[in-house]
Amino acid sequence: MTKAKIHPREKERLVLLDSYSILDTLPEKDYDNLTQLAAEICQTPISLITLLDDKRQWFKSHYGLETSETPIEDAFCAHAITSDEPIFTTEDAREDSRFQNNPLVTGDPNIVFYAGIPLKNANGLPLGTLCVIDNKPRNLTQSQKESLNILSEQVINLLELRKNKLELERAHKKLKKFSKKLERKVFQRTNQLEIKTIKLELMINDLESFNHICSHDLQEPLRKIQMFISQISDTEFNNLSEAGKHKLERIDLSAGRMRNLIQDLMAYGATESIDNSLTTVSLKNLVLDVKDILSEELKEHKTLLRVQKDCPITVRPVQFKQLLFNLFTNAIKFSKNEIKPTIKVHGSVVNGTDYPELNLNEDRQYSRILISDNGIGFDQKYENKVFEIFQRLHSDEEYQGTGIGLAIVKRIVTTHSGQIRVESSLGNGAVFDIFIPLAD
Repeated sequence: MTKAKIHPREKERLVLLDSYSILDTLPEKDYDNLTQLAAEICQTPISLITLLDDKRQWFKSHYGLETSETPIEDAFCAHAITSDEPIFTTEDAREDSRFQNNPLVTGDPNIVFYAGIPLKNANGLPLGTLCVIDNKPRNLTQSQKESLNILSEQVINLLELRKNKLELERAHKKLKKFSKKLERKVFQRTNQLEIKTIKLELMINDLESFNHICSHDLQEPLRKIQMFISQISDTEFNNLSEAGKHKLERIDLSAGRMRNLIQDLMAYGATESIDNSLTTVSLKNLVLDVKDILSEELKEHKTLLRVQKDCPITVRPVQFKQLLFNLFTNAIKFSKNEIKPTIKVHGSVVNGTDYPELNLNEDRQYSRILISDNGIGFDQKYENKVFEIFQRLHSDEEYQGTGIGLAIVKRIVTTHSGQIRVESSLGNGAVFDIFIPLAD
């Protein structure tokens, strides 16, 4: 018996084989159909799709043979992948010096006839073979050889399709992760932009830099995401599984939401009018949007966030989602140790006359939003201080922060001609009580 030569590009070949992630995978009907067809065309009892790593030949499909792999030193296919012949054939292995005393010849499956076509990628590197085997001498007709070659090309097509699908799935996961990360950054950047806006209003009321950040820093990565989505949709959409198509569509929807958010931010920074962007929306829908953005943080801290009752509100959605974002992240940050944070949102429609202590317009209805948590709370005497810019009740060693989050919440409520108050006590969480005028 003669040991097969090592392929001259063996290291490169093994790296290529690994990139298909196919070794030791479960049987698949598409491959089994090809081996069955090969056996029927060539009139042989056995047909195999083999893949060779550095120690074995593994059968992706084995028609007429029970075993799923053999040592590479016994493999006929190891000779086939290094041969210069388009189809490697031995008519009677018992009389072939290369295979005399080979355990696959002297023992089960008693190979006598073998014909194998190397499965090569576009660069000519062989991954394995499509082969047919018989336990008696025989020859293949020219028609059988041509048919076997066509079937080997179909095996390569299946392998390439599998590889492309895996690469697309990995790309989809990266895009989805990047999209979610970018969406969170949009809200974080929005917070930073609100801080910048407050400072600019205190100084020169100049919002040009606000517009520049929105138009450039946020839109540029969004354009790249949408370009990748468009490329995948144009070239690979039909090759995706239904789950893959759904994921791609979800990424596209997320990118659309980000685009709308950026446009809303630019409109807000470009005008001082407080009337042109007000719209009546569902409080629950805004909460769910923010909940989706904070999904990782909520999961990490095992936070329960639920809307107990919905109500309509007349707001600028981008600003009000920032308000919710700040209150929810505050509730998570100032939660008690070893106690799962719980955030409850309750909406209702009330009359201005019902709350004379707040000096509300008696001729209007208001959306009343209660946002409560079970966190560490604070002394009620600090009610006004918590809404002041740069004011903090805790040191950096206890809780990190800038002392601006609730100042932004207060400012957003004020720009909506609303009122906000808070009730709290040490160790008993906090309840933020917000009143926003409801459009007629």
